Amino acid sequence: MPKRSKKSKSKRTSLKKKYKIIRKVKEHHKKKAKDAKKLGLSKRPKVEKDPGIPNDWPFKEQELKALEVRRERALQAIEEKKEARRERRAKRKLGLLDDEDAEEPSAVAEIVKKTESPEKTFYKELVKVIDASDVILEVLDARDPIGTRCVDMEKMVMSSGPDKHLVLLLNKIDLVPRESVEKWLKYLREELPAVAFKCSTQEQKANLGWKRAPKGNKSVNSQILLQTSDCLGAETLIKLLKNYSRSFEIKKSITVGIIGLPNVGKSSLINSLKRSHVVNVGATPGLTRSMQEVHLDSNVKLLDCPGVVMLKSTENDASIALRNCKRIEKLADPIGPVTEILKLCPERVLVTLYKVPSFDSVDDFLQKVGTVRGKLKKGGIVDVDTAARIVLRDWNEGKIPYYTMPPQRNVEEPSDAKIVPELAKKFNVDEVYDGESSFIGSLKSSNDFNPVEVPSYCPVNFDMTMLEDDEPLEEAPMEGDQSMENAEENAVLKEKSGISKQNEKLYAEEGMLNAKVKKADKKRRKKEVQTPAKEGDGNDDYDFKVDYVKKSSAMDTDEDGRENENKVELPSVVDMDKE
Repeated sequence: MPKRSKKSKSKRTSLKKKYKIIRKVKEHHKKKAKDAKKLGLSKRPKVEKDPGIPNDWPFKEQELKALEVRRERALQAIEEKKEARRERRAKRKLGLLDDEDAEEPSAVAEIVKKTESPEKTFYKELVKVIDASDVILEVLDARDPIGTRCVDMEKMVMSSGPDKHLVLLLNKIDLVPRESVEKWLKYLREELPAVAFKCSTQEQKANLGWKRAPKGNKSVNSQILLQTSDCLGAETLIKLLKNYSRSFEIKKSITVGIIGLPNVGKSSLINSLKRSHVVNVGATPGLTRSMQEVHLDSNVKLLDCPGVVMLKSTENDASIALRNCKRIEKLADPIGPVTEILKLCPERVLVTLYKVPSFDSVDDFLQKVGTVRGKLKKGGIVDVDTAARIVLRDWNEGKIPYYTMPPQRNVEEPSDAKIVPELAKKFNVDEVYDGESSFIGSLKSSNDFNPVEVPSYCPVNFDMTMLEDDEPLEEAPMEGDQSMENAEENAVLKEKSGISKQNEKLYAEEGMLNAKVKKADKKRRKKEVQTPAKEGDGNDDYDFKVDYVKKSSAMDTDEDGRENENKVELPSVVDMDKE
């Protein structure tokens, strides 16, 4: 007996069954098509063809000419864009044009010029935040607190009223040695309440960690704290804000505004306190564009403010770039700030960091950095600008470690000895400072990672002329009816759209009939005819012989301008007596 195959059954069928299935499928499709025909589903919608301009229209030739002119202009504009694209591509290959500059079209550039400057917009947002806040936190970079401090911002807060309180926050304390943090806190606390902070660098969206150094073995705690990416000082800052809200007789909900220069860590501070990514953060200055509200809890509301930089024209561009107040990609000369870095940093630090041999000048250093990092142009030429931007980015991100020490305070300077004790009572700073010393003692010392000590930059001052330059000049007032007519004309011009302007050009040609103008003339003639009839003899006494007089309206006026007055005359008194 033959063995049966263990494979599945064959799918072959008899021809009778095969042709039966084909017949049934045909019948099914036929029935389906018949039902669709009855319902009218099989009919395809007719595509309406553009009839074009009728031959009977008297202005067909003028319209065709205008259409042809428009078509030629559109084709010419397309060709010009293609030619400009080719030129940019050729310049980019030769290295004469940056990629970012090539991507910006001229039309967008014109729109940007017409819009309000970002400095002015950010300044308005700063004013909003200060007006809406009870406590203002000024965030400072611990590497250079004086250089990232804005005197004009503090004056705005102080002048806004006695109910506004300013607190200084020293951020990025993990990038500087312990001795520098302690001295800076002592220096700043002579003027205002100041706290130390380190933002969280975790990348998850929620459950950002907080760390607090427990009392005990500080050497073990320092290793734990320095290896972590969690936040430091969050509990201390929240305790400070809660103490202020409890300083009143009734528990009060407070609004905390966070201000400072760009890229000092304002948005990262909010995310660390909220323990989740609620606002956008990044190393690029100017990422925050407007005021943002974040509710920390029922009693504390945080306001994020964009970084405001309106530096005076006397400021050096190198100092602005080294404070990370300006985008590195937008710098016209990135080699200038690198020259300042080479003056501040010893050669051994840069040679060890970038793994390059010893160098003689700035150009030599950038040539070697570009060669090591592989930043080459066409033909093997080193891209010096890109290499300079790499060094500048490393400086701003803390890869080149540096710090500053506080200056000696002059005895003759006016002190804020009266203000500090008053704020100390409201914020209960003694309790806060005691808890803060636990994690400050766990920071690295200057001998552990050998940072570079550099001199501090001057505090930032606003250039208020930047606000005045953007304001349009007011025209001198005109007398009489001429000013009214000009105002009406300006209002009409503003309301006109692009389509109406295009129609005006079309109808301006000779022989073109404008139906709107004709209709307006007809209405004007109608009004001139109706005005004498409405004036009358000037006698406003009531006529008792007339029961009702309906005034003329648009509904009762026919095409010839005649009025259908509904008048019913009553018989006179004499006629009624005769009857």
